[in-house]
Amino acid sequence: MDKKLERRKRMIQAAKELFAEHGFEKTTMQKIADESGVGVATLFRYFPKKEHLIIEVIKEVIEQQVPIFEKIIESNKTGIEKMDEVLTAYIMYINEENSISSKLLEAFEVYIAFIPIEVGLLEEIHRAYGKISGIILKIINEGKKDGSIQLSQTNEVIISTIMNMFGTAVKKYSLYSLIPEDVFIAAPKKENLIIVKDIILSYLQKGK
Repeated sequence: MDKKLERRKRMIQAAKELFAEHGFEKTTMQKIADESGVGVATLFRYFPKKEHLIIEVIKEVIEQQVPIFEKIIESNKTGIEKMDEVLTAYIMYINEENSISSKLLEAFEVYIAFIPIEVGLLEEIHRAYGKISGIILKIINEGKKDGSIQLSQTNEVIISTIMNMFGTAVKKYSLYSLIPEDVFIAAPKKENLIIVKDIILSYLQKGK
């Protein structure tokens, strides 16, 4: 691997770990530089502002699901079978390994609600989410073509809304799984997500 690319990846990984542990606001560029083993001036050459690092970390978190979905879409299965696998992949995302990613996504949503970020940087996040949305839309279109999915153009808006809500529920479950059991917080359970998955699949097949 190119040394510059390797150094850049090391900085992003250090930032990811520190952001997850201390939050975006409390993590300084100096701490990230120290953790990644470079001088702070070098860090600023790669990332002029901390927001640039935040965006890179969040993009990486979002896009880590893309290879899984791409593998699903390349299979010879029907559209509805692929959607089943996509939704299952979302649920399987809930594990200890991905808890940091869920924590960062939640923290990022709160962060941008209070701290202004350049529009151009936020567009990078939209593009990252767009990769996933594009795959799901392609699967739906495949399902409509092979007859396994019955969905009108109007209903596509509805399924898009449902998918967004399902993704949010998965993310919430993953985050709340980090909270001690004796702290009562109403959160979706894994069994609930499986039921919602089945409802979505049934809706896609019936188209109403």
